[in-house]
Amino acid sequence: MPLQELPDELDKLKANFTNFRAYFPYMSQQSIGAIEITTSPYYINQGFRITFKFSQPLSEASISKNNEIAGWINQNFIIRLWALLDSYSVTKKIDSSINGAKDVDLVRRLRNVFVHKNGRYDPTDSRHQKLAEELMIHLRQDSSGIIDKEKEFGLSIDTGIDPLFDGCKKYVQGLLE
Repeated sequence: MPLQELPDELDKLKANFTNFRAYFPYMSQQSIGAIEITTSPYYINQGFRITFKFSQPLSEASISKNNEIAGWINQNFIIRLWALLDSYSVTKKIDSSINGAKDVDLVRRLRNVFVHKNGRYDPTDSRHQKLAEELMIHLRQDSSGIIDKEKEFGLSIDTGIDPLFDGCKKYVQGLLE
C-alpha cells in the first residue's frame, strides 16, 4: 500500500471512532437519576447532537458500565491506530527526528499494554510507571488524567486520544516530505 494513502486512512479511522464514541459518551456521576441526557459539546461541535432517552433513571451501575465500554472503545482506537501505522510499515523503526515520533512511540507502548495485558495500570511494573510519566509530561496532564480511579490508562479523547492521533498524523506527514 502506498504511504500516500495513509493520511486518508487515518482520517477515516478517526471519523469512525468519533462517530462510534458519540453513542458511548463519558457520563458523570451527576447523571445519576437522569432519564434523558444530551451528548457532550465535544460531539455536538463535530455534528453529533444526540439525545439519549432511558427507560429507567440512570444508576451508578449503569453509568459505570457505560464508561467502562467507552474506555474499552478508546483502547481499541489505540490498537487500531497502531495496526494501521504498522500495516503501512511506518513503525519498523521510529525516526525520532520526525515531528510526532514521541506520539507514535507512546501509541506503540499503550497498544502493548492493551493487547498483551488487561489494559490496567500496574503500579508495580516499571514499564507502566515510565509510560505513565511520559504520558503525563507529553500530554501535559497530572496523574489523574492518565491513571483513572479504576487503575486504567484513562485517555480522555480531547486531552489524550486527539493529541496522540494528531502527533501520529504529523509523523506520517513528515515521512511523506
